[in-house]
Amino acid sequence: MKKYLIGIFAALVAFTGFAFKEAKSVKRADMYVFEFRSTQPYTQANVQDISNTYWEYKGKNLAGCASVNQKACRVLVGAAYVDNPASPTELSGLTITAVQSGTTAHVSGISGSGNLYSNQPD
Repeated sequence: MKKYLIGIFAALVAFTGFAFKEAKSVKRADMYVFEFRSTQPYTQANVQDISNTYWEYKGKNLAGCASVNQKACRVLVGAAYVDNPASPTELSGLTITAVQSGTTAHVSGISGSGNLYSNQPD
């Protein structure tokens, strides 16, 4: 009986070792970061305009800003929302919504699954 109990215990330990393996980490898709050009007026119309006149490509996987809703700062988008993922220069196929507050506007929304935005202090 003791021999069988040890065998069952060994099989149980082996099973749990295989059954509960750590999941392989999945690489998150690159996020393309565009920053509102500080040389442009922070108006609602300008912040909502996705052209590279107002939004400048800064690089991949950079952090957002302070997230204080006073004026626009950065948007982080997936490859489907840039003009050329190999060498992006412009946002494409998305909508940015903004709210004007006094003399500055901040981003209040962005279309597209997984896209993010952050604002900064005035």
